[in-house]
Amino acid sequence: MKLICRLLLPVLLVSCAPVLERGEWEEDTYNALCAVLKDKSLKGGYAVFDCDNTTVLHDVTHTLMIYQIENLMFADAAECKFLYGLPRTDFPLEGLGLTADEMGERLSGQYRALRAMLDGGMSIEDVRGTSEYLDFRAGFLALYDAIGDSYEYGELCLWEPMLFNGLPREAALESLKYWLSQGRAWNEEWVSTDGRFHGTAQKGLVLTQDMKNLYNALRRAGITPYICSASLEWLVEALACDPENGLGMAPEEVFGVRFSDGGYDPAYVQPFKEGKVSCIDSLIAPGHGGVQPVLVAGDSSGDVAMLTAYPDMKVGLIMNQHRGGEIEALADRDDGVYYSQPVIIETE
Repeated sequence: MKLICRLLLPVLLVSCAPVLERGEWEEDTYNALCAVLKDKSLKGGYAVFDCDNTTVLHDVTHTLMIYQIENLMFADAAECKFLYGLPRTDFPLEGLGLTADEMGERLSGQYRALRAMLDGGMSIEDVRGTSEYLDFRAGFLALYDAIGDSYEYGELCLWEPMLFNGLPREAALESLKYWLSQGRAWNEEWVSTDGRFHGTAQKGLVLTQDMKNLYNALRRAGITPYICSASLEWLVEALACDPENGLGMAPEEVFGVRFSDGGYDPAYVQPFKEGKVSCIDSLIAPGHGGVQPVLVAGDSSGDVAMLTAYPDMKVGLIMNQHRGGEIEALADRDDGVYYSQPVIIETE
């Protein structure tokens, strides 16, 4: 009898284990996710996640840019006035009153002066304490925000990764490891010494245990998770496919922005905004018999298209930073399809 009890105990423990750890999920969101995981008819299906501020807190591309700013690690960007890929640079940018050419010229000169300080023997820590550096970093983020306000979203998605031209991939991987090692995600306001330029720097990267648990629970349920991101594909792969980070992704499950000869790869569907839907339909769904995703997760206006394209979708998961607009309207629907998971990023 004792032997039988000992044999039954592990079985009972397994059968009583939740399909998903409770964690910090909102109750309604948790119950909806568990319903998907328990539905055996969904086995063989797939789920699609955005990367930045959905799978991971903060943005892998933006935090690499911040890492470059803080370490003055731009390879040849200063020679191009930090204006890679912008179609026009001669009109006043929203919120700046300067053209991209004028702002780029300003930043290029500041960067050369800061690099000269380093080459002259100053430590990077001492350089960061100078007014010249404070003006450079605030101006850079002011340009970043102005480009986002003045150009098409696809042009922003092209410009920002082009800042990494000539940067060794090892440096980009150092950025990922550094920001993940901080153990938190936070925002800093950067302001120039004269108060003219300012912007918000996203710092830190966090892969929450809840998100790791969800990815792995989907696999146990026979549902394959994919990432569909407007960030650089190889950078997202470095994050998602590293076994130490706990997502268990394979490179063929990650889709991001790809480049060829200094521009977008023309043979590939670029996954931003409506392109995410095209990417899912042409590159993911065919491997699952053409069915629609059972779950789609996102956080911003760039994810609205894929969150609303699939009537057979069981759950639209929104990692909600209360950005307003269409994404918040989806989060507020309370219709049994869209579920909101609040996300709070601290500001310093």
